[in-house]
Amino acid sequence: MNKKLEPHINSRLIRRLKMLGTILLIMAAVAVYEIFLSQIRLYWVLLALLIGLLVGYIVDRSFAIEWHAEREEVVGRLDLIGGIILALYIILSMARHWIFSHWFAGAKLTAFTFSFAEGVMLGRLFSLRFNIKKVLSDNGKI
Repeated sequence: MNKKLEPHINSRLIRRLKMLGTILLIMAAVAVYEIFLSQIRLYWVLLALLIGLLVGYIVDRSFAIEWHAEREEVVGRLDLIGGIILALYIILSMARHWIFSHWFAGAKLTAFTFSFAEGVMLGRLFSLRFNIKKVLSDNGKI
């Protein structure tokens, strides 16, 4: 996030962005390693990334990003529907290895699931940044 915008963003949201970015980099390194190790075809990796991006975007929509007028900053909160979406995401995350094992096995399964997880994290990061910038723009801070 832009350093000039940080005073207008809740510190918990900044930590969430930094945490997602760090996890994303670590998972990218592991995913690249697994992709080369398994020799999975590129189109399967791209498919996993696209599916992950979609899931990540949907999951991140569960967090309501809004403007807090008193503190003059962007804040995030989890509402009831968001909690349900988050619970479904956790179930999907726990079952993704089993789900994808119907099509892949061994190292290819690991590479595909890491690519999927990478897509989810990337989708969440893009969605969160987009929503923060939208709220800041709507409130004249950009």
